[in-house]
Amino acid sequence: MLLQYFVLALVGVFSAYFFISRSEIGGLYTQLRQKEYILAPGVVDFTPASPQSVSDQYVDDAAMSFLSLLGNINAINIDGNYERLSKFMGAELKIRFDAEVAEWRETVKLENISEILKITDKEIISDDNGYYRLVAVANRERYVNNEFLGTSDEIIEMILQLVPPQKGKEWFLQINSLTRSESSSFRGRETKGKSSREKRSSNE
Repeated sequence: MLLQYFVLALVGVFSAYFFISRSEIGGLYTQLRQKEYILAPGVVDFTPASPQSVSDQYVDDAAMSFLSLLGNINAINIDGNYERLSKFMGAELKIRFDAEVAEWRETVKLENISEILKITDKEIISDDNGYYRLVAVANRERYVNNEFLGTSDEIIEMILQLVPPQKGKEWFLQINSLTRSESSSFRGRETKGKSSREKRSSNE
């Protein structure tokens, strides 16, 4: 009887040790699968998808890709460009963007409009939480039936957020907000904001 009890106790100890070990290994596998990676286009090596490890060049390349899709359009590529761009948008922005550009897309195709966007300056400001604010100064050329109509300067602002990798996505940055405005109105807004800040400072 003592031998049986000893064997049973020994089996119990080994069983407990086995289940504990399997649980620890399972936890390690779970943590390994949760680790996020980024595979930049044309790059074989993986880069961890955390704000500290994503290079400024990666964010800059993604921003330039978004700007190109937004601004370099014609009657042939506008649907493809805007649909591809909207895939990188947050759900709320995507719905609003699709609704706002629906009429413009038809106008471009009906009147054979072409636009070329040239970025003359840009600034990307990041924080430690994976958010990036892009302010780009651009010059837009417009053509109708290959006839040059002129140029205009504009400011494009985007708020980008680093998101976990998803299959089929070229860039792992999500566009949370997007605005386009004439450079004159942007300068006016900046001046107004500066005046308000100065006024508050003087009141304090």
